[in-house]
Amino acid sequence: MTDRQRARVYAAEDAWGLRLDAARRGALRATVAGSSLVLPAEVRFGTLAAARAYADDLVRRQGLPPVVLRQRRGHARAHWEPPGTVALPLPRHGEPWALREAVLLHELAHHAAFHREGVTDHGSSYVTTMLQLVTEAMGEHAAFALKVDYAEAGVT
Repeated sequence: MTDRQRARVYAAEDAWGLRLDAARRGALRATVAGSSLVLPAEVRFGTLAAARAYADDLVRRQGLPPVVLRQRRGHARAHWEPPGTVALPLPRHGEPWALREAVLLHELAHHAAFHREGVTDHGSSYVTTMLQLVTEAMGEHAAFALKVDYAEAGVT
């Protein structure tokens, strides 16, 4: 099965990540689709154990099977592997870019979409699940901003 909108999802989530970075750096408001919003400061995890605690709590509240978090070899990509492992790169030097809420929510959306609907791609089930997780974890404004970024990138 082809993951037809993978690149569009990544582009949208990268744009959303830049909005979250601005909020973390102190931007008081973001303009999203003509609306002025206060975006939350995205959680940055200092350790894999902290990310694991966050994931454990969220999947429990969602009624999902537990997920295993592990360190990924290499430093370029995070990924989810069935039936429930999230691998996050932890570089020896520089910022651990994958230890951020947006990246973990992306991988947990794969976990949820797989266990709820049996899908692993970045299709509509993934998008719906990601927006639902973001709403619960980060709030309505963060989810609205992501939904706008999805639309602007052509994600369906």
